[in-house]
Amino acid sequence: MNVVVTYLHQGGFMMYPLILCSILAVGIILERSYTFRKATAVDPDDLLDEIRETFNRENPGATIKHIETIKSPYARIFARGIRNADRAPEMIELAMTQEAANEVPLLENFLVGLKTIITVSPLLGLLGTIAGMIYSFKQVASSGLSSPTAVMSGVSEALVSTATGIVVAVISLVFYNYFANLVKRFVEDMDYYGAELTNFLTGRLS
Repeated sequence: MNVVVTYLHQGGFMMYPLILCSILAVGIILERSYTFRKATAVDPDDLLDEIRETFNRENPGATIKHIETIKSPYARIFARGIRNADRAPEMIELAMTQEAANEVPLLENFLVGLKTIITVSPLLGLLGTIAGMIYSFKQVASSGLSSPTAVMSGVSEALVSTATGIVVAVISLVFYNYFANLVKRFVEDMDYYGAELTNFLTGRLS
């Protein structure tokens, strides 16, 4: 604990907003990890195979009712497609596209906050750097170079805050890119599996 307090003290006052940014980043990363784990818990291949085995054109409601019990974005999108199974292929695909459009914002939730932390953290570190250098120059102006310890203290403050800001930004950037890639993959999967379901429902392809 004393090490953390000493580190915060060395970094100057800008360490406190940087620590806040790091806490928010960790919270967003954990929440998004949990969300994406739930969203990908059901394999869309298995779900599509199950629909092919159980779907009855005379009674599509039974399949819809079963699919709706599965807590997955894929299940909700497939259920929307099955509800429109008696329509033209273009309408089925449009219905699933609209449902997917409702799911994507849920997957992208809080990513804007993580992106903001990526941008703000280095700037806060830079501000801490400027504050530390100003302190150093004030010490030089008031006492000359006869007190190198005070001068080095300001330089240390500048370096610590800069390093902390960069570390927070880099870690946040890695996870932001990872989550953004998962969202992109989800959209691509829905294009593919939506087309597969449409082909099955309409007999467009065997």
